[in-house]
Amino acid sequence: MKRRVLLRAAAIAASAAGIGGALPSQAAQAAQAATGVQPGPSPYGELLAPNANGLRLPAGFTSRVVARSGQAVAGTAYTWHAAPGSGGVVPDGTGWIYVSHSEDGGASAIRFSSNGTITGAHRVDTGSTAPTVGTAMPGGGWLVGERVTGGYGYEADPRGVKAAVRRPEQGRFKRGGLAYDGAGSLFMTEDEADGGVYRMFNTTLYAWTAATGTGQVVHKQVPDPSAATTPVRHQLPDQIRFNRPGGLAAANSVSYYVPTQGDSRIYRVDAFGPLLRVYYDAAQTGGGPLTSPRDMAFPLGKSAAEELFVTEGAGGNAEVCAITGSNVIAPFLRLEGGTALAGLDFAPDGKRMYFATTSGIVHEVSGPFHG
Repeated sequence: MKRRVLLRAAAIAASAAGIGGALPSQAAQAAQAATGVQPGPSPYGELLAPNANGLRLPAGFTSRVVARSGQAVAGTAYTWHAAPGSGGVVPDGTGWIYVSHSEDGGASAIRFSSNGTITGAHRVDTGSTAPTVGTAMPGGGWLVGERVTGGYGYEADPRGVKAAVRRPEQGRFKRGGLAYDGAGSLFMTEDEADGGVYRMFNTTLYAWTAATGTGQVVHKQVPDPSAATTPVRHQLPDQIRFNRPGGLAAANSVSYYVPTQGDSRIYRVDAFGPLLRVYYDAAQTGGGPLTSPRDMAFPLGKSAAEELFVTEGAGGNAEVCAITGSNVIAPFLRLEGGTALAGLDFAPDGKRMYFATTSGIVHEVSGPFHG
C-alpha cells in the first residue's frame, strides 16, 4: 500500500518550550536532544533553473499543473476549488485519486489512470462546511477532521459517491493533521498553540501523555470524547502539548513524526523505547533550510536511503525539503515566487509527487524518487 497508508509509525517529541511544562524533566531533556539532522548536499543534486511552471527541480525530474482554482480540471468539466490545502492520495484499482481540501471548506478530487492520465474530477462530501483535513485508509477510504475548535471527525468517500458519516468517537477538537499508521491506529494532531496528539484504536480515543519520571509517551484513554462537559483537550492534565502540531506522518508502524508550525521543529518517537526527542530544529541548523514545516510524506517503499519529504508552510520559502536516512536535510524543489505549500503525497508507485499552493495550483512532479 502507499506511503500515507503505510506511513512511518512512531511520532512525536516535545521540547520544554513546546509542552508547557506538561513533561517531567527527563522527557524535556530528551526532547531537547536533537537527532543531528543537519543541512547538506541533496542526494538528488542541485536545483536547476525554474521550469515553465516556476519550479526549480533536480535533473531528471519534470512537472505539470493538474489543477488551478477557478478553472476546469484538464479533460473534465469540474471547476477546481479555491485555496487548496491538506490533501493526499488514495489507491483506486490500477490508478489513484488525489483528494484536496479547501482552506475555505469542502474538498475535491482528481482521478488518475495507471499511467497518470487524468480521467475525471469531482466533489468529495466531507460531512462539514468548515475547513477540514484528511488522510487515506486501507481499502480506499478517506477520513476527515474539522479544523475548528470542537470539530468532529468524519468518514468520507474519496470517489464522491457516498455521503460522509460523522464519527463522534474520534473526539471533538481542532484537527491539524491525520495519519493512519498501517497497524490499526489513526493519529490526529490538534491545531492549537498548546495542541496534543491523539490516537484512535479499536473505537477508543487515547491522548499522548507523559509517564512520570521516564520521559516516555503513554497512550491514556480520553474520558469523554464527546466533550459533553469538558473540552477533550482539558480532560488529561498530563497530556503532552506542542506548538501548533501539523500534518504528522508515520512509517512502518515504528516511528512517528510531527511538525510544529510555531517553533520550526519536527518531533519523533520510535515505538521501541518511546522517548520524546527533537528530530529536526531549524534553530540548530542556522535557520534552515526548513523554517516552517507543514505536511510530510514518504515515497512508496523503504530502503537504506529512506527519505522524509516536508513542505514549507506560511513564512517559509516555498520549498519541499527531503530528509535522508543519514540525517541530511536539503531542498528537493523550490517554487519561485510561491506561497505556502500543502497537501503533499505520492502516487502508489512512489514516482509521482503531488502538492498544492494555497494560491490555488496543484502540481505533480515525476522522476526517479529513491523510495
